[in-house]
Amino acid sequence: MEKDPIKFKKCGIEDIPIIQSIAREIFPDTFASILKSDEQLDFMMNMMYGDNTLTRDISSGAQNFYLAFLGDKPCGYISITTPDYLDKEKTDPTSPANLPIIKKAERPIYILHKVYLSKEMHGRGVGRQLWKHAVDIISDMAKGKPVMMLLQVNRENPAVKFYEHLGMKKVVKYDFVFDHGYEMNDYVMTLDIN
Repeated sequence: MEKDPIKFKKCGIEDIPIIQSIAREIFPDTFASILKSDEQLDFMMNMMYGDNTLTRDISSGAQNFYLAFLGDKPCGYISITTPDYLDKEKTDPTSPANLPIIKKAERPIYILHKVYLSKEMHGRGVGRQLWKHAVDIISDMAKGKPVMMLLQVNRENPAVKFYEHLGMKKVVKYDFVFDHGYEMNDYVMTLDIN
C-alpha cells in the first residue's frame, strides 16, 4: 500500500483551534457507540478539548501535542506526556500515574494520550506514520535509553487490534470513574522502546 507523505508540527497555544476542529470530527465518531449518552460525550469533549484544558496542558507541558498534515490539511494528532510531568500528576486520582504498572515500572514511562486520525485517512498508511512519529519522538526524548510507552484504549475501540498489530501488548484492564459518574473501561497497552 502506497503511503501518503505526512508532515508533523509540534503544537503551541495558537494551534488549539485546529486540535479542537479535528477532535470535533474524530472523537464523536470514534466514541458515539461506546459512550453511554450525548451528555457523556459532551463532558468528555469539554474535559479533554476545552479551551482551558488545552491551554493548561500545552503551556504547562502536561501534554506535548503534534499535528499531522497531508499537504496543508490537518488530518490527525498525537499527544505525549513525559515521565517528568507524570510524576506531577500523582495527586490526580484519575491519572494513569496512579496505575500499579506505572508505580512498579523499571523503565521511565511516556504516555501516548491521544492518537487520532481523520476517518478519510484510514487505510492509507497515515495511521502507521502517526504511530511511528510518536515512537520516534519518545525515542528522541529518551535519548536512546530504554523506556516504555503506555496507551489507554477503550476496550470496545476497534483500534485495539491496530495497536496490537504494531507491537503493543494489553497488560491490564483499567476502569475509572470521572465526575458525574461517567465510567471508562480501557485496556492499558505498552510497548518497550529502545
